[in-house]
This record gives sequence, structure tokens and C-alpha cells, in this order.
Amino acid sequence: MIPKILQKLNQQRPTADWICRRSGAPYLPLDIQVPTQAIMEEWHQVAGESVKHRSQDHTMGQSHKGWRSLTLHGVSPSVTTESDLAHTWTEIADRCPQTRLFLEREFQIGPDTGRIRFMLLAPGGHIMPHQDYDTPELTAVNIAINNPTGCEFRMMNHGVVPFRTGRAMMLDLSHRHWVINPTQEPRIHIICHARVPDSTIERSYANSRY
Repeated sequence: MIPKILQKLNQQRPTADWICRRSGAPYLPLDIQVPTQAIMEEWHQVAGESVKHRSQDHTMGQSHKGWRSLTLHGVSPSVTTESDLAHTWTEIADRCPQTRLFLEREFQIGPDTGRIRFMLLAPGGHIMPHQDYDTPELTAVNIAINNPTGCEFRMMNHGVVPFRTGRAMMLDLSHRHWVINPTQEPRIHIICHARVPDSTIERSYANSRY
């Protein structure tokens, strides 16, 4: 018979705060359903308004290639980098109602919500190695609306992050990371800087560990 203390320990699950700040996990697949077809249809209606993202960046003498963005929640559709100005839903979100509905259903959108953006990596494109933060923590959520076979998101010391179409990943972007798309198909993701409900984090971690 299993001792009661071990039974209790077996039933314990970590909190969302511990998972995000102290688990050391480089990424966490989120247990959410992504309506990829509906979002992709809306993306095609607005894709022509995307703008180059971080084109001024250079790493080891090279710049990003084929990386474009379009803001759903932020300062304006064409402001795709961080800003201290007020963030709100943009006109792009108004034209993508199913995308907005999905985001409002799965995330806690409020005054402290940061950028939410469509992110395009064109065929043959690449994102050069970089890190977004210094403090280790699971923060931004990267949602694969599509992820062509052969397109890889790599993270220093952690290999290929296992994206696939319809998978949302909460990422620790203090790790150096880069992306290559050697395929003939555009890669479309959404990056969401919004609060993930504790229940989603805890359920997702439990599903991946227990």
C-alpha cells in the first residue's frame, strides 16, 4: 500500500507562478484550441499591410530576412516594436473578428496587455539569433497558425522548439533563439504579450509532465 504522504505528494501540482518564474522550462506547450483555418483566412485579407519587422537589427554582420509583422493590439498596425504609448485593439483586429474572439477567449486582455501581432516569415527567410529579455521567465506566447515542415525555431542549448500548426508555446525569450524557413511556404504565427490564465498554465504543465 502506498503511504498517505506519498499519495499526497503525487497529487501536488506546481503553481503558475512557479512554472513561469522558477521551473527553468525554456518553453511550455499550452493546452488551448487554435482555430487556424479561420485565422488564416483573416490573415490573407490583411497580409498586404504587414511591414518589415526589426529591419535595422544586425547580428554577426547579417540582418533578418523576410520577417514582417502586423499589429492586432498595440499602438497602431504598423508599430510592431515595443512602445510606452497606450496599447489597444487596432483596426486590423476589427477586420479579423474571429482572431480577436479567439484571443479574448484564451487570454486575459486588459490595460496591461502588450503587443499582439501577426508575424510572417517569408519563404527562404530567417530570423537572426537574438534574445528579447535578460530575466529567465516564461512570458510571451507564440502561436503557430501554420508551421511549414522544415521551418525551425531553434533555442540555444535547447534545440528545436517543437512547433506545429495549431500549437501555442509560452516561451522564455531570455534564451538566444533564431528561426529559419527554407521552405516554399510562408510561416504565419501570432505573438501574444497578454496574461495567460493561471488555470491554463497549470493544466498545460500538468499535461506535459504527469
